[in-house]
Amino acid sequence: IEIWLFKNERTYRKGAKKWFNDEPDTPYGYYSPEDDALIMNIGPGAGTLSHELVHPYMEANFPNVPAWFNEGLASLYEQPREREGHMWGTTNWRLPGLHSMIRNKTIPSVAKLLETTRDGFYDAPYDSYAYARFLVQYLQDTGKLRDFYKKFQSDTKDRTGKAALAAVVGMDLEAFDPVFRKWALALRR
Repeated sequence: IEIWLFKNERTYRKGAKKWFNDEPDTPYGYYSPEDDALIMNIGPGAGTLSHELVHPYMEANFPNVPAWFNEGLASLYEQPREREGHMWGTTNWRLPGLHSMIRNKTIPSVAKLLETTRDGFYDAPYDSYAYARFLVQYLQDTGKLRDFYKKFQSDTKDRTGKAALAAVVGMDLEAFDPVFRKWALALRR
């Protein structure tokens, strides 16, 4: 995979058009599976690069991964640190949006998030990235992310992740909703 880094948004958009005939819908960067390339505006920092590096990994290791998990895991690593030899996602700039959605009751249940289609995720009327990202951080911070990944990836019947999530958190998802929301509201940046 080639990584194309442009110094600012202007050069990024110009380069995406010139080299890939693309007009990006994001000012930060994206992964192009067709071109085997990551095309980035590195001006805001390396968070987009670490985010986009997750997508080819998921494409290779988890075919047909739902958008919520693909973007949730990628967003977890927008501000990574090393912890005991592993990449560790830290609480980032998306937290105030999640707090606002929880307080304003503008996000669906966890089960509904997991059921979203690809288009439903990207066109959601709420910040689906923040929601998915912090759900994945919950799994990471509670030591359940690896088990969840293994169960979800190997489950040939449930492609949403609902069964795997219920199994690793040890409760049905309706009971898990308030647990997740309480945990999320206690987070600080």
